[in-house]
Amino acid sequence: MAKPGYGKRSAPGQQPRTRDDFAPLPTRERYVAGFIDHLPDGASMTIKQLAKQLPLYGQQAVSTSLNALSVAGHLRRVQCPVGVGDEVRWVFRTFWSRTARDNEWWNTYLATETAAQTAAPAAAPEAADSDTAPPPP
Repeated sequence: MAKPGYGKRSAPGQQPRTRDDFAPLPTRERYVAGFIDHLPDGASMTIKQLAKQLPLYGQQAVSTSLNALSVAGHLRRVQCPVGVGDEVRWVFRTFWSRTARDNEWWNTYLATETAAQTAAPAAAPEAADSDTAPPPP
């Protein structure tokens, strides 16, 4: 599993799992897609971790497959800054959809997801204030 907040994130509104979900894809991409689809949310999605768990393919093949899955509309990897103050790191957020999506759908979904993430830290201080006892009368 990846650290909390990272790893695989499933997109909403997917079709139920069927045997032919990835039938139009080439063999290697179908194999990698089937494996990713069965991973739980939050599972590590780094190329090294996937290659370690997929005995048939190495890191380069897994990387190529992930790129092909992105083009096919099943996967989006978004690089974003994470950190507090002067310490900022760039990380990839990986979003997965069993149902192939077009770029317009992904852009709308990711914009909504980004807006929700930026609103969540602003709401956190309010929650911290509500946990404290009210001032005495």
